[in-house]
Amino acid sequence: MQKKNKSTISLEPEIMEAIKQIAINKRTTQTKIINDYLKECIEKEPMKNKAKINVIMEGDPNIDISNFIGSIKTDKPFNVLELQNQVRKGE
Repeated sequence: MQKKNKSTISLEPEIMEAIKQIAINKRTTQTKIINDYLKECIEKEPMKNKAKINVIMEGDPNIDISNFIGSIKTDKPFNVLELQNQVRKGE
């Protein structure tokens, strides 16, 4: 079973009403409609906006570190936001 995350979002009343009506017409839940629409939109998003952060390691240069939690020590300070923007741009 896939773990679910709970979140509170603010939607415009017209959007919520449309979601409600679509869910009724499809005989499903509003949550399913929202999840399906979001998945569809994410799939259409350009890859540069969905890039995962990877680390080069011996044997597997593309290991996904998105589930790693921790810290690193560097010789000099760096700007986290600047590095994050570079990663998002694929630099």
